Formats: sequence, C-alpha cells, structure tokens
Amino acid sequence: MSEKILCGPCGYAENNKNAENWCTVCEEGLCADCEKVHKSIKTSRNHRLISIEDFRQIQHISISLTCKDHDKRLELYCKTHDVAVCFGCVPSHHRTCSDVIPLDKAAENAKHSTALADLEDTLTGTLQNLEQIITDRESALENFASQKQTIKQTINDTRAKILIKLDDLEQKLLHELDTKHENCKSEANQLLNQSKKAKRDFNRLLDQTAQLKSFASEIHLFLGTRQINEAVFKKVESVKEGIKSVQNVEVTLHLNPSLVALIKEVDHLGNLSVKKTTTSLPFKEVKVEQAQIQLRLQDTKSISSIRLRLKKRFSVEQQDIETALNGCTMLPNGNVLLANFVEANVILEFSEDGKHIRDIPCPGSPFDLTVIDTDRIAVTRKDQCIEILNKKTNTIEETFELKVNCYGISYQDNTIVIVTQEGIEIIDVGGKVLKTLTIDCGEYIGTSKDRIYFTVAKTVHCISMAGNEIWVRKEQSLAHPFGIAVDEYQNVFIVDKVANSLIVIQHDGKSSRTLLSTTDGLDNPRSLHYNNEKKVLLLCDDNGCYLYTLE
Repeated sequence: MSEKILCGPCGYAENNKNAENWCTVCEEGLCADCEKVHKSIKTSRNHRLISIEDFRQIQHISISLTCKDHDKRLELYCKTHDVAVCFGCVPSHHRTCSDVIPLDKAAENAKHSTALADLEDTLTGTLQNLEQIITDRESALENFASQKQTIKQTINDTRAKILIKLDDLEQKLLHELDTKHENCKSEANQLLNQSKKAKRDFNRLLDQTAQLKSFASEIHLFLGTRQINEAVFKKVESVKEGIKSVQNVEVTLHLNPSLVALIKEVDHLGNLSVKKTTTSLPFKEVKVEQAQIQLRLQDTKSISSIRLRLKKRFSVEQQDIETALNGCTMLPNGNVLLANFVEANVILEFSEDGKHIRDIPCPGSPFDLTVIDTDRIAVTRKDQCIEILNKKTNTIEETFELKVNCYGISYQDNTIVIVTQEGIEIIDVGGKVLKTLTIDCGEYIGTSKDRIYFTVAKTVHCISMAGNEIWVRKEQSLAHPFGIAVDEYQNVFIVDKVANSLIVIQHDGKSSRTLLSTTDGLDNPRSLHYNNEKKVLLLCDDNGCYLYTLE
C-alpha cells in the first residue's frame, strides 16, 4: 500500500490532510484548499504542480538539492566550473566567475537538452554492450557443454574396446572431467552473473531517467541528469574493468598413447587439460564524461541579430557543360569545392577570390561532398556509391557501395552522415555502418556536434545522433528545400530552390526569418555550407557562388 502524502501547510498547523498535488518548487504536498492559497500568492502562483500519482513516480529517486558545503538550497549555477552552487559558495569559490546564473535559468529546456539525450544514449548503449557480453558468455557456457559431450563420447567409445578393466579408469576420468568442468563453469558464471546484475542496474537507471524526464521539475531533471550520469560512469568503468581479462576455456582429452597396445599396464584412461585463452569482448564506447556533462550552455545568438554581408560573388562556367551546383563546401585553407551534378565527372576547386584553381577527377557525377581533413573529401553519387577522394594525390582511397541511392552528406567527429533513399545512414571513415535511421527526409542534411537536421516537405526536423526527436518546426514558406547548413550556435540555414529564398531557424526551432529572396538576386539556389572557423556562409545557385560573412 502506498504511503500517504500529507499536505505540508496543513501539517505545519498540526492538521493532517492528504495532499492532492505536489509543488515541485516548494517540495511539499498541497490539499485542495492550500492549493488555492498557493496559486493566489504572487511568489508561488507560477510554481509547477504535479499530481500525487506523478510525484510517486519520482519520490524515491534521490536528487540532492542542498549544497554539501553550506547545507543551503542550490539556487545558482556556475557555467565556468559546470556546478550548481548555493549563495554561500559564491564568495568563497566563485567570486571571480563572471557567468554565475540562476539555477532555474540554467535548467530551462532540460528535457530537450543534449546532456539528457547523451545520458539516455549512454544508458541504452551500455545495455546493448551488456547484452553482447551476456550473449557471449552464454555461448561460452554452451561450448563447455558441447566440449563435455564430445569428450564423454570419446571416453565411451574407447571404453567399449577395453572391456571391464576400464570401468575403474572411466570413473576416475569422468570424476576429473566433472570437477574441472564445474570449475570452468563457476568461473564463467561469475562474469555472467556480474553482467546480468549490471544490466539490472542500468535498466533501473534508465527507468529513473525516463521517470525524471516525464515527471520531475527542471531542477530535479538538471541535477538528476548529472548525478545519474556520475553513477553510470562508475558502473561503466566497473563493467569495462571486469572484461579486461576474460578467458575462454577449452577442455580437451588426451588419450594415453599406449592404451591399446599395453592395456594391462595402463593405470589411467587419459589426461584432461584446461586451455584458457584471453579474449576481448566487444564494448562500444558510449558518451560518459564524469562530472563534465553540460547542457551545452554556450552563448546563443538570436536570429534577429543575424546580418549577411556579401564578401565575394563569382560565376562558375564550364564550356559546353550545363551547371547544377548541388554540393559545396570549404577547405581549411578557404578554397571552395563545388560538385556539378550535370555531366561533368569532376569536383571544381576555386579560391575565396573566385579564381578557378583546378578540376579534381571523380568517377561519376558527384551529388554532394564534405571535407574529412586537409587532404580527403567524401563524395556521394546518386548511383548508390560513396567515395573518399584524396585531393592531394587525385586518387580514390575508398569506395563504399550502398544498397540504395544516396544524396546529401556531412562529416562530423569521425563519422559520415548520409541521406539515402530509405533514411539516414551513419558510417565511420572505414565504411562500417554505425547506425541506420529509417525515417522520411529530404535530399540534404546538416549536422552539428550532436544533432542532425533535415527537411520533410514544409517541416524542418532536429534529432539527436541516436535518432531521438529534439524539435520540429513547420515552415509554410518552404516549397522545395535544398541545402542545409548549421552555424556554431546551432541556428539552421536552408535554401529553397522554388521559393528562391534563404531562411534561418532559431537553434530551438521556435522562430524563423528570411535572410535572402528573389529581390536579392537568388536564382534556383541549391547548395549551402557554413564554415565555423571563418564564419562564412557559402551559397550556390544558377548564377554562381556567393560568400557571405555573418555579422
């Protein structure tokens, strides 16, 4: 039976009444009468109330709201040190910190934070690792049984040939086999049991995270994300430590070579040996940064303050070849690379001043391209092919063939994100598929450190790298969106080929603004790229290329 939650104000007056709702700010229950008073007071009328049933979901999840040093309520957040503090902490440890802000401001949009998404990905990824470990160890146990059965069969076949005298020897050997088998089984079961326990622990933490996300206050969720993440870090390290020297065991039988010829002189049927080899169990790294997970509280830039200043415009003409600049990007040295999808099997390279430098050979018509490093670029072709080109040597280093057509491409933190006919594919630079997202999306894609952006008809979507939805915005002005780019503030730029426009969407998906239109000379804009280092926006349309600085 669930314990009763009493009304806090009534209890203060020594009048025990059951609470009907819970104030997440005051952290006490309220009966119907006290709730009315609570809402009538100016300082508490905007407090968030949840039902007692919802409060029970998070009642026993321990989140500390009190400063350990001063025993005061945590009400501030220091962005410099990434820590929640009380008013007593500021003069003693954060006097020189210029970015101490109210905790409730820091916790805004905690349910949509990348820190929470990372925590959920960490828990899910770790559980997947544990599933693989458990499967491997269960398979090892099955192999023990198979090995045992094989040896027993060999023993029985030999016994039939050596008559009655082998009875005693057989019993000795079977006893030895059972003993060694049990020892091996015991060792294997130890890690299996530890892994199953760890799986239960991570499932519990995942449930707690989901409950916090659904029912807790922003502050609870903000602090819970950090504290649960710390527990996850320790448990992940424990799991990794436990599998560092896992041994696979092979039990074999070696028959006495003189058994058949010298049956009367043999005093044992064979020798059992246990061969142990160290194996490396798979453990895919997950995002765990002990005590360093932040809500990405970097300074944001409102789209209302964005101003474009034309730095350079140049035309792209190839003799007797139609031009359709579907893809564009910038190299670290500022040079511009262009993918012409019509006829020409080359990547065009221009300087920032618009001077044509050279053509980089490409086996087929390139659709889109992205920079991997100083020398290498990744290129998609619509014929189900992705290529890693070395522009320094003009050679193809790798070719990856997909089962479906591929379109837009982006490189982010050692991974390549590609739009395909069936959704979004995430691979490493060696071509290994890391994740497949079967979702409906347009032909182009944009990425930031932990997010993916794409369009579907008149909507713009922002998801995590794991495929979790962060925000969706409906944009009526979109007619046929093409290229997408993302700045360092996670504001999203999109060109529309039919509407002849460039729009920008706020990093939280809550507002948008048109930056360029037909009146600015846009003519079928196709591709877009933003260079974070140079803070330059590259836009390509049928008239050529435009380089804008953002102010």
